Amino acid sequence: VSANAGSGKTHVLAQRVIRLLLNGTDPSKILCLTYTRAAAANMSNRVFSTLSEWTALPDAELAVRIAALDGRGADRDMMRRARRLFAEALETPGGLKIQTIHAFCESVLHQFPLEANIPAHFEMLDPQMEASLFADARRDMISGAGAGVEGLAEAFATVLERGGEFGLDSLLAEIVGKRDELRDFIAKLGRDRDFRPLFAEFGFRPGQTAEGIAASLWPLPGFDPRQFAEFAHAAEAADARQVLNNVIPYARGAF
Repeated sequence: VSANAGSGKTHVLAQRVIRLLLNGTDPSKILCLTYTRAAAANMSNRVFSTLSEWTALPDAELAVRIAALDGRGADRDMMRRARRLFAEALETPGGLKIQTIHAFCESVLHQFPLEANIPAHFEMLDPQMEASLFADARRDMISGAGAGVEGLAEAFATVLERGGEFGLDSLLAEIVGKRDELRDFIAKLGRDRDFRPLFAEFGFRPGQTAEGIAASLWPLPGFDPRQFAEFAHAAEAADARQVLNNVIPYARGAF
C-alpha cells in the first residue's frame, strides 16, 4: 500500500491481515512490512484489538462486522473461526510477523549468519547505544587532541570558539553521518600535492598563509563592512551582531 501520510494505510493493511486470517490463512505465513516501528506497533495493536473484540461480541453484531469486512454474510462456522483467531494469533510461534523492513532483514541475517559472513549472535545498535558509543569516541578523540598531530588541538579550540559545544557536537555528528562521502572525497584528492587543483579553483596560491587568504576574501569587493553594523542596528539584533563577530572575525572592527 502506497499513499500519503495520514491517508489510512495502516487501517487498510490491518483489515487485509484480518481478512486473510478469516479466510483460513495460517498466521505464520503472513508477513507485513512497514517503514517505522511506530507504524508496525500501531498495525499490530489494531489487528489484535479487533480479534480480541470479536471473541466477546454477540453473534448478530459479529456477523455485521464480518460482513462489513469481507463483503459476504457470515455463517456459524465463520463466526466460530472468527472467535478463535485471537487465540491462534497469540499462539503462533514468533507471533504475527508485523515488523519494519530493517527488523525483517535482521531476522533473515540471524537465520543465515554463515551465508552472510557475520557473527551468529550479533546485535543491532539501537539509537541509545549508538549515541553512547559516539559520545565515548568523541570524548576519547577530544582528550587525545594534539597528541602527535600538529594543529589538531588548535583546530578543536577554533571550532569550540566559533560554534560552542553544541556546534562541535553537530559538526562531529555530520562528519560521522557522511563518513563514506568524506572518505571517497579524501581518497580522490589523495596527498597534499593533489590538492593544488582544488586550491587553484578557489584562487589560492602555493605558500599562501591563512591571513593572506582572509585578506583576499575580506572585505568583499564593493561592500563596506560597516553595512553589517547598519543591518544589525536596523533589526535590533544583538544576537546577529555577535554571530557576525564570531563567524567573520575580520569584520569585527566594523562593530
